[in-house]
Amino acid sequence: MDGCKGLAIVLVVYGHVSGGYRTSGVLKADSFYLAARNWVYLFHMPAFFLLSGLFARRGLAYPFRHFLESRVRRLVYPYVLWTGIYFAAQEVMTRFVNNPPDPGRLARFLWEPYGYGLWFLYSLLLISLLYYGLQLAKLPKLAILLGALGLHLAAWFDVFGFWPIFNTAMFNFIFYAMGGLYMDRIFILIEKPGMPLSIVAGILLLGLMTGLYLVLGRFALPLAVVFALPGIIGLALLARGIAHFSGAASVLGFYSLEIYLGHPLFSIGARAVLGRIGIHSPTIGIAVCVLAGVLLSLLLAMACNKRKFPYLFRIPDKKTKQEDETGASSRS
Repeated sequence: MDGCKGLAIVLVVYGHVSGGYRTSGVLKADSFYLAARNWVYLFHMPAFFLLSGLFARRGLAYPFRHFLESRVRRLVYPYVLWTGIYFAAQEVMTRFVNNPPDPGRLARFLWEPYGYGLWFLYSLLLISLLYYGLQLAKLPKLAILLGALGLHLAAWFDVFGFWPIFNTAMFNFIFYAMGGLYMDRIFILIEKPGMPLSIVAGILLLGLMTGLYLVLGRFALPLAVVFALPGIIGLALLARGIAHFSGAASVLGFYSLEIYLGHPLFSIGARAVLGRIGIHSPTIGIAVCVLAGVLLSLLLAMACNKRKFPYLFRIPDKKTKQEDETGASSRS
């Protein structure tokens, strides 16, 4: 699934970069880049939640204390650390960011995420804890699925608006639950087709998602799941087909967390450099900023990996004796 995460993380970077150009007023409302951004947002973050859910069963094999420690190491730690990094970066690059530093909002970071993209880590923490509890209660799959759908609909109507990040988490819980509940079927669905069929099926499913959105998107109905599912499966199939030609997407997927956290700094830095040398074309700007966000974050992550210093992004889980003997490692 690293290939799917790799394609999805590139889309995440594009979404943030184009959104930045929109906020600054460079892109008009009818811009092609914003239309593409809206299309990307139909499925790219649901894909990450569903892919995370595919490995939820791994955490259920351990007692809650071990599971909670894992969540702190992989989600809470980078959330806290990168909240501070983003705030410091805003202080340094105040002239080039759309949102100036906000100490008041920083003080509320345990309630309201601060900075670019940190909402995902917060939401994933809440979602994984909820899913663990539901599985611990040994509820039937159908009950969990229907409950997740109910939470999704409630969040669509902003029932949990008193705590916005919780509302966002419950909106996306359905995708995590689907990944966790139907892991085996999803793997079979994605792994069964051969290479040419994977690419064709992936393109067709992404086309189906686009068609559904064009027809139904104008109605104010809670159809996010209807749009996202063919897009997620289509992206996964496309990634599997592409993997036969290149492993680049899998490398990006393996370092997707690092790219997710690092890309805002490098994208904004690239935009600042372009502005200083007089390049203001949104086409060139978006292309350069996306490449900088992805590749420079990747290089930073690989450098940390080479130096055996993962602490910029996570605290490694404690290895068991067997893992130490085999050199096994895990990432989620």
